[in-house]
Amino acid sequence: MKTAFARTALAALTVAAMSSGAAVAGDLSDANILAIFDQANMADIQTARLGYKKGQSPQVRDLAMMVMTDHEAVQQMGRDLGSSLGLVEEPIDNDTALAAHAKAYDALQALSGDAFDTAYLKHEIAFHTAVIDAINAVLLPSVEAPELRELVVTVLPGFEHHLAETKRVAAELGVE
Repeated sequence: MKTAFARTALAALTVAAMSSGAAVAGDLSDANILAIFDQANMADIQTARLGYKKGQSPQVRDLAMMVMTDHEAVQQMGRDLGSSLGLVEEPIDNDTALAAHAKAYDALQALSGDAFDTAYLKHEIAFHTAVIDAINAVLLPSVEAPELRELVVTVLPGFEHHLAETKRVAAELGVE
């Protein structure tokens, strides 16, 4: 069963990358990809901070700390690369990802205790699944700059690790 968190998390990146007129690989510029990359990291940093603050279980707080720390580093890598390449982030037209993230964040923020932990874990699973799918289906096929491609390829296993760890914590806590 997909929750509102899952739907908005899936929307957060897939809407940005696929539903705004940039539906097929090759329709995004490197500046668009850099903006999507930064936005995805920003969204998960903010959500992870909330997970660390509001998580009831130590496993959720530890997961949130790992996700936050990793995404802060990756976000900075993207910004540094953009600067060195002279790329200015260019959000795609009609991007609704920030609004979708705000809605999911507000819904998470309204929860506490086990309900928060469950919703946070489901959100993170959906979010990382969507990011990985968008990277493979849209972002990587669209990247032109070899350095940007290398960065995306380099950090993809980190997104996959976050997904695996989130699923592990969810299973440990009995979240389906």
